[in-house]
This record gives sequence, C-alpha cells and structure tokens, in this order.
Amino acid sequence: MSTPWTLLVALVTGISIGLLIYALGLLVRQMEPSLRDYMDPLPKGLRLFWPLVQFIRSTVIIFIPDRLLLRIHQRLQRAGVNYMLNAGEFVALKWIGTMVPLVSIFLFYMALGFFNIWLSLLAVFIGSFYPDLWLVEQSRRRGRLILKELPVYLDFITLMIEGGLNLTGAMQVAVDKGPPGPLRNEFSVMIRDLRAGTSKTDIFRRLGERVPLPEVRSLVSALIQSEDRGGDLGPALRAQAEQRREERFLRAEKMALEAPVKLLAPLLAFIFPITFLMLAFVIYMKFLQEGGF
Repeated sequence: MSTPWTLLVALVTGISIGLLIYALGLLVRQMEPSLRDYMDPLPKGLRLFWPLVQFIRSTVIIFIPDRLLLRIHQRLQRAGVNYMLNAGEFVALKWIGTMVPLVSIFLFYMALGFFNIWLSLLAVFIGSFYPDLWLVEQSRRRGRLILKELPVYLDFITLMIEGGLNLTGAMQVAVDKGPPGPLRNEFSVMIRDLRAGTSKTDIFRRLGERVPLPEVRSLVSALIQSEDRGGDLGPALRAQAEQRREERFLRAEKMALEAPVKLLAPLLAFIFPITFLMLAFVIYMKFLQEGGF
C-alpha cells in the first residue's frame, strides 16, 4: 500500500516543482529590461546579484508607491549614484540585504543546529540597513570631493567670464580643463540644461537641490540674486571663489589640529601596549640573568 502513495507524493512533488519553475520562467520573461547603455558601470560585487536585483525589481517593487520611490530617487541623486541604479533597484538591494542573512541563518541552523535569536536579529538588521549606510557614506564622500574642487572650478569660470565668455562657454572650458569628479558632472548637467533653453534661475535651484551643501547653497543664492538683478556674474563668482578657498583652508587647519587627538586611540590601543611589553621583557630577562627570580 505504501508504494502507490509514494508514487503519488513523488508525482505531486514533481508537478509542483515543474509548475514553480514554469511560473518563475514566465516572471523572468516578463521582466522589464534594464538598459544600462547610458548608466555608470556597476561595482564588481554588485554584478553577481544584479539578475536577482532585476527579478525583485520587476516582481515585487512594482507595488511600492511612487512617492516613496521619488524620495529614494532624491537620496540617490544627492549621493551621486542615480546613474548607477534607480530607486526600484535600490529597494531591491535592501530586500536582498534582508533575505541573505535569513537564508544564511537557516542554512547554518540546518547544518550545525545552532540558532540565536539576538544574533539573527542583529544580522538581519545590519543586512537590511547596509544599503542605507553605503548611500550615506557615498553622499559624504561626494560632498567632500565637491567642496575640495569648488574653488578651482569657480576660478576657472570667473576667469573665462571676465575674459568675455558667457556662462555656458565658461562652464564648458571649466569642464574641459578642470579635474574629474562629481562637481565636473554637475557642471556638465548645468551645461546641458542651459543648451536646452532652461532658465538660469531654475538651473541654479536644481544645482542646490542636487548638492545640498551650505557652501553650494550660498553659491546658488549669490548667482540667483545676481541673475535677478541683472548684474555681472564675474564679481559674484570671484567673491564666492575667495570665500570657498578660505573655508577650505580653515577645514584643512581644523583637520590638522584634530590629528593629534585622533592619534590617541591607536597609540593607547596598539603602540603603548607593545612598548610596555618590550620593556617588561627586557626587565624580565635582566632579572633572570642576575638570578633575581
């Protein structure tokens, strides 16, 4: 009697697996194509998960409200990675970051029989929020690079405008001659918008939205006021360049003053203990030679 039931269970299991594979195949065929011809290249580690990212984006993320995706897009834009991945793909990465610890915990439990609820919750929490932490770090790194490059580009643009070029031509020369980086990309976007016929005031405001730094917002306010009053951009840009250079010098001076304080932790944790161990070893060997022990 057990043989027919075994065959029936095996048949039902095989049919279920076949239907599951067929359904997954239908979902894969219905996935929206991801055109990356105009996108930035993906990091090597992310390429391994990219098919899974696209699968989740096309099957699960489509149910997320557009207003939430718009907020995520703004965060990606401020971090400068909006040409690497879109909002749906970023949410898919968060899903993967949550599922990978869960699958790892399950496999670890099946293999060794060990399970700890607190370690599991910590792993899921870290995996879920790791994309957000990465995005925050990218935003900070981009801000530091922009503040470092801003005086150089302002000097370029100021010299070109005082030499007789208009704003578009001056920014084009700055982009051609300036160092590569996120600020160069932002000026390229501004040049594209200027050539498309967008008003300068809107272009300056968009720059302030894409780069929410106090220094950039100060520059945007000065440019908008100069444009509204019909004044010359040269003096405004020169004043901004001088102010940005002074701020960069003050930041460098502050970092130099903070360096000794930051060195205390590695000194106390690594260098001082090793030094004391070496001295203690020399004293111990001295006592041994003199028969002190």
